[in-house]
Amino acid sequence: MAKMLEVKNLVVDYGIIRAIKGIDLFVEEGTIVAILGANGAGKTTTIRTINGMVKAASGEIKLKNEKITNMEPYKLATKGVIQSPEGRMILKGLTVEENLFVGAYSLKSETTRISDGDDEKSIKKSALKIRKETLQEVYDLFPVLKERRKQQASTLSGGEQQMLAIGRALMARPKLLLLDEPSLGLAPLIVQEIFQKIQQIKAHGTTILIVEQNAYQTLKIADYVYVLELGKVKTEGKAEDLLKDDQLVKAYLGG
Repeated sequence: MAKMLEVKNLVVDYGIIRAIKGIDLFVEEGTIVAILGANGAGKTTTIRTINGMVKAASGEIKLKNEKITNMEPYKLATKGVIQSPEGRMILKGLTVEENLFVGAYSLKSETTRISDGDDEKSIKKSALKIRKETLQEVYDLFPVLKERRKQQASTLSGGEQQMLAIGRALMARPKLLLLDEPSLGLAPLIVQEIFQKIQQIKAHGTTILIVEQNAYQTLKIADYVYVLELGKVKTEGKAEDLLKDDQLVKAYLGG
């Protein structure tokens, strides 16, 4: 399986404070990789550095072998690195559908080649057509957003706003979807639904890197996990193996 993301010896400083102390992590294409740990462990700093919102002091970040260290977020978006931020950041004053369209700003027309017997054809899709197709895919994944598409986004429930935040990120057709605390502030039943949707997104071929405090739910859907403690990787491994390690879950993940 090919590497989608590779982080080597990443160091991040906030003034005189070293927040990330030389971590390595890898995300294989088509998988869900989780970064877990207590508050202050460096989870959000790591994902924000990958997304270019925080600058690395040293180390290297590669997307499919292309160096992207400290690249601006808008440039990363054109390469398929899209983040659904902590706190959802729904745009007030816009409807649900208008919020979704904001996520599609980086879409461009595409040309694909298909075989027709002995002949090959080039088919060009406009950015508008791609946007409409992607919108329908998001509505298929989150039917409630279609029901509420003309509603002011700020009037949605917390769970619906989280679905909207993820849907908005999906509108950019990400190759690598970064999810920062998608369960934050949500009721347990809604959390289960959100995590089921994340599994569906993976099933459609999107690679996912998720930062979460809800260790148990995350371990159930992730393929591989990194546990951070004070800016370092304390342990790592297959999610199914870590889920069986009661002592580790209690010690580092609040289980």
